[in-house]
Amino acid sequence: MKLTKALKLKNQLAGDVTTLKDRLTKQNSRAASVPFDYDSRQVLADLRTKLDDLVKVKASIAVANAAQYERIFRLAEIKGLVALLKSLDVRQGVFKEGGSYMQAAFEVEYIAQIKKAEVDQLVAELEAEIITLQDALDEFNHTHSVAQAA
Repeated sequence: MKLTKALKLKNQLAGDVTTLKDRLTKQNSRAASVPFDYDSRQVLADLRTKLDDLVKVKASIAVANAAQYERIFRLAEIKGLVALLKSLDVRQGVFKEGGSYMQAAFEVEYIAQIKKAEVDQLVAELEAEIITLQDALDEFNHTHSVAQAA
């Protein structure tokens, strides 16, 4: 099976696991007068089976991706850096602060070490690298197979 299909299967299994966990926690105990919608023991058995399948698929993907880990980790870290830069406070100049009931507003002068234009440039460069890395990973995922999983 191609990596792309294995990744879709992993996501499907993870969704199934989440659904079964939710069902188990919500359906296990009820008032005596309310009938159960599901048998919790069967839900637990189904959950354990899905977990086994998910582990097998994840392990197969990990083996197939071993040569791509540097790209995968770099992609994740760069995405984190972009998120940080986009949330960076780049205020520059005088701003009114405070000013609530019974308190007057006051002025605060802000100085940003890394200015908005520089942040925008850095984000654009990092996003271009993200696209390059993602394209390379997509190509790999479409052309490489995993050992037969679940």
